[in-house]
Amino acid sequence: MNSIEELIAHIKAEGHLPEHDPKVLLEKLKVNYQTFIVNVEKESHDTKAAFYLMNQSAFHGKELSHEEKVQIGNQMKDVLKTVDLIALTILPGGTVFFILASVLKINKYIIPSAFLKKPE
Repeated sequence: MNSIEELIAHIKAEGHLPEHDPKVLLEKLKVNYQTFIVNVEKESHDTKAAFYLMNQSAFHGKELSHEEKVQIGNQMKDVLKTVDLIALTILPGGTVFFILASVLKINKYIIPSAFLKKPE
């Protein structure tokens, strides 16, 4: 992208700028909020399951299978990604980072797996 106009056109084409109709915008916000809540609940459930497995291994002597170890590792990566995102939202320029991350297609490296859009 060589100019700001191309960047704005790309952002509009991706659907990141809201429509001018308040009813459409409100409906889109409702859907996005509901999706966010479902994803937070899924991430919470996955984190509880991972901590349960770690608790069983540490305090009750359960031997973890390879799949369980991979599950715990992936969930801990998601927890760290969440902490990083919270820090980025607090820092100045965090919004610019999120826009650039979306444009550069690096979301899969910085967003927890429950929040990634699944290919259909």
